[in-house]
Amino acid sequence: MGRDRKIGIIGHFGGKENILDGQTIKTKILYNELDEATNWKIIKVDTYYKKKNPIKLLVDTFKCLFNTKDIIVLLSGNGMKFYFPLLSFFVNKFHKNIYHDVIGGNLDLYVSKYPKFKNYLNSFQVNWVETEGMKKKLIDQGINNCEVMPNFKRLSIANINFNEMHFTEPYRFCLFSRVMKEKGVEEAIEAIETINKEVGRDICTLDIYGRIDDGYVERFEELLTTVTEAIQYKGMVPYDKSVEAIKDYYALLFPTYWKGEGFPGTIVDAFSAGLPVIATDWNCNSEIVDDGINGILYPNEEIKTLKRAIEFLMSDEKLVEMMKKNCIKSANRFQPDKYIKDIISRIEIEKNK
Repeated sequence: MGRDRKIGIIGHFGGKENILDGQTIKTKILYNELDEATNWKIIKVDTYYKKKNPIKLLVDTFKCLFNTKDIIVLLSGNGMKFYFPLLSFFVNKFHKNIYHDVIGGNLDLYVSKYPKFKNYLNSFQVNWVETEGMKKKLIDQGINNCEVMPNFKRLSIANINFNEMHFTEPYRFCLFSRVMKEKGVEEAIEAIETINKEVGRDICTLDIYGRIDDGYVERFEELLTTVTEAIQYKGMVPYDKSVEAIKDYYALLFPTYWKGEGFPGTIVDAFSAGLPVIATDWNCNSEIVDDGINGILYPNEEIKTLKRAIEFLMSDEKLVEMMKKNCIKSANRFQPDKYIKDIISRIEIEKNK
């Protein structure tokens, strides 16, 4: 394959900032993996510049559309509203091939709100969705070109010596996601604090990692002034350093009730680090977390059910050891090689038609 073969990727690369949200990480991983696996010339369009430099974004977009036939797009809500009509026009007028790599788990809500999305999505070559649940919802809405492609990351899977594994108090838990109310941050803090208060000592701790959502900074900083030393904010970690950062924890808490949740990358991080996941049975979490095997699912965002799940894991170290082994096995499913090969094959087929 020569460098004269071009494709485009339209997505949020984060400009020159070190942005670590799920959309940006997913976009960068896809670009890096395709760049490593092929000799294609990949033309990037960074939607980061929508507000920072809209003229640059517009110029880059049209350069990409006119100079490539095959374009992969990864778009959030506002991005979809702008790009979908434009992309669909280029499909119909100039026979472009659009491969839509869906971000998050609420595309069906946008289709319900904006009925024209159905026609736009059906004009694309494919809509790669992260879960079977999302695929079913979109098919029910009349979108027939959906295929499942889970979140993937090239992570070094933790090398754990289970023969030497032992646990001591305090049991260390972590949160590893964007820091916002809807990710269950406050529920996690209250559950840990309540357990410690009831037993009269810090039997468990919680370390929180991730970028603080812009609208949550003031509330979160205020919250940190009211908690005990068992709760710590540890800042942000590059996505390729996640395993090293969290591998020594007992388990990961994921008490999300965010409407946009799709296939959370933090679960891939946790499995790769050998961490069982305690998660809400929310959206499609049950497709990823196998209850009692590599984690625990609890039925809602109530603090008391999260608290019981934490206490249950602390009471059964043998179960946790078994879960950690299963997490390592689960992590292998989310290495990128197979999925990148599928993407390349799909684009090659369309190029050769």
